[in-house]
Amino acid sequence: MIRVVLDTNVLINADRGEFSYGKRLLELVRQGKLTAVTTSAVRRENELLVGRLVNDQRLARELKVFFGLAQQIQSAKVTVTIEDEEDIKLLAAAVGGGAQFLITSDRHLLELGEYQGVRVVRPAEFWQWWQVHQDEAGETWSSWARGIFGQ
Repeated sequence: MIRVVLDTNVLINADRGEFSYGKRLLELVRQGKLTAVTTSAVRRENELLVGRLVNDQRLARELKVFFGLAQQIQSAKVTVTIEDEEDIKLLAAAVGGGAQFLITSDRHLLELGEYQGVRVVRPAEFWQWWQVHQDEAGETWSSWARGIFGQ
């Protein structure tokens, strides 16, 4: 199973509608096709910012489910210098949780490209990767769309 860390900006992006990458990623976690990992520090930041910035009650409920599904792990020690040192906690979560991807729109993290085996990618880039590599069941975007539309 693919393990990911979702940055807060990805969760907030889910507020942009059913077809946003954030919404798609939340759905993959909910369906058990991706494993989201987090640390207590990352989760605190996620919940704080989401609570302030997300007004859609339906999305707020979906994010609560996401927080319940995300695996709480211990962060790893990382030794890297980036412009926004607050973002290091996301790398520490990804490395500590054995994540293959850190999904973010944050340029400070994206500039790394990869760190200790964790690929740092934009949500759209991850979604393209997902489409090509599919999950173990061989499902693609069409199965995701059927799940959204109930067909």
